[in-house]
Amino acid sequence: MSANFKCLYFLDTDQLCIVEISLSNMPIDAEVKDRFKWLLINKQNLTIKEMEFKSSDSAYEIEERFFDLGYLKFDYEKGVYISKEPPLQYPLENTNCETIPDTIIGAITNFLN
Repeated sequence: MSANFKCLYFLDTDQLCIVEISLSNMPIDAEVKDRFKWLLINKQNLTIKEMEFKSSDSAYEIEERFFDLGYLKFDYEKGVYISKEPPLQYPLENTNCETIPDTIIGAITNFLN
């Protein structure tokens, strides 16, 4: 299966994963919101919700992202995602994009098509 995206971040837990991707098939002059996507993936049923990016902050080695669906804070090893509805906290492991399971890659590919 040929993927038309590149993984930039892969934050993982047993229940869900959060992936930032850049779309390979977008023109270089496309808007940032069209070229880069943050995806919230339920690992139980492989449903995907696109997270609408609101803002970000970086301080030293800590990254923060604010989305319509919640808040993400991470460093190079770990992170936490706090969902808005329901208000739950998910500890995440910041893993290498090369470790994304084929089932997740397939779900993202299907989502994008």
